[in-house]
Amino acid sequence: MNFALDDFQIELKDALRRYLEAEAAPLVDEYEAQKKPVPPHLIRAMRDFGLLGGLLPEEQGGFGLSMTTYGTLIAEVARVWPSLRSITSSTNLAASVLADGGSPELKARYLPRILSGEAIASFALSEPNIGSDAANVETRADRTPEGYRVNGRKLYISNGPICDVGVVFVRTQDSDGKPAVSCLLYESTMPGFSVTDLGKMGMHSCPLGELLFEDVLVPEGNVVGKPGRGFSLAKKYLNAGRCVVAFSALGVAEVAYEAAVRFAKDRVQFGKPIGSFQLVQQMIADMMALLETSRLLCYRAADALDREAPDSQLLCSMAKRHATDAALRIAELSLQVHGGAGYTTLFPVERYYRDVRHLTIAEGTNQIQSMLMAQSALELSALR
Repeated sequence: MNFALDDFQIELKDALRRYLEAEAAPLVDEYEAQKKPVPPHLIRAMRDFGLLGGLLPEEQGGFGLSMTTYGTLIAEVARVWPSLRSITSSTNLAASVLADGGSPELKARYLPRILSGEAIASFALSEPNIGSDAANVETRADRTPEGYRVNGRKLYISNGPICDVGVVFVRTQDSDGKPAVSCLLYESTMPGFSVTDLGKMGMHSCPLGELLFEDVLVPEGNVVGKPGRGFSLAKKYLNAGRCVVAFSALGVAEVAYEAAVRFAKDRVQFGKPIGSFQLVQQMIADMMALLETSRLLCYRAADALDREAPDSQLLCSMAKRHATDAALRIAELSLQVHGGAGYTTLFPVERYYRDVRHLTIAEGTNQIQSMLMAQSALELSALR
C-alpha cells in the first residue's frame, strides 16, 4: 500500500501552506485572543484550494477530490488555524448532505452560495439531551399544509452563531405514523429561529451555538433526502466526518511536535540544549511514534473511504480515536518540553492543547469509537 502523495497532491498542499502562512497565520493570535470569527475572505479563499465542496463531484460544483487529498488539505489548515478548519469542514459537511439528498431545485438554490463561501452552513444534530444517541432526537417537526413546523433546541453546533443556512435533523413520523428522523434545510432568517453563542475552551474563532426553533416554518420542498430517512444521511456523513477530524488532529499534532523539537534545540540549561537530556528525548521519541501511527491510520481510513471498502467505518473510528488522543498527548508533551513558557501565551503550544481537546469529543466521543471498534470485533452490542 503506497501512501506517498502524487505530484498534484504535493503541489496543492504546498500552495495551500504558502497561502495560509502568508494570509492566515499573522491573524491567528489576535483573532483567537479577542474571540473574533475567522474573516470571511479566508473562508471564501478555501474554495480555491478545494476545501469547500472538494469531495463533491464536479457536476455538482465540487472538485471530485479523493478523501486522501481532502484529508491532506484539512491537516494543512489545522496546522495553522483549527478554527478555520472547523468552519470550513462543518460547512462542507452540510453541503455534502444537501448534495446527496436535496432536490434539484434545493441544490440549485443553495449549493452555489455554500460552495463559494458566500453562505456559511451548519450541521445541526446534537441536542441538550441527545449526543451519541442521535437516532432519538427530540426536536420535532410537525407536518402542516404550509410545510414543517419545527420546535426544539440544538446544542454545541459549530458555525451556529454565524451560519446562513443549515441542515437540521428532526423528529417526524413515517408513512405508518411511527417516529422517524428527517433532515430539513433551514435559513437563519426564518421567523422563530434564534441562536445563542456559547463560550468554550478553544477554537475561539469558530463560534459554537445553541439553536432555538420556535414554530419555525420550513417549506416542504426543504426536505433533504426522503422523509423519515434522515438518520441514514447523518450516519453516512458522520463516518466521513470522523476521518476529517482525524486529519485535523494530525495537523495540530504535527505543528505541536515541530514546536517541541525547535524549543528543545534552542533552549539551553546547565550549559547545553535541553534536547540533550534523556527525559526530554523520551518525550520527543513518544511524540514521534504517536505522530507516525496517527498519520498511518489517517491515510488507511481515507484510502478505505476512497475504495468504499467494507471496513471503512471501523478504520474511520480507529483513526479518529487514535489521532485525537495522540494529538492531545503530543500537545501536552510539547507544552511540557516548553516548561513554564508553554503555559503562557508567549508560545502557541497552550493554544494547540486547548484547540485539540475538542476533537476527542467531536463526531462521536472517543469512548463511542472504542465501543464501535469492540463491537466490530466481538459482534456484540453494548446498546442492544
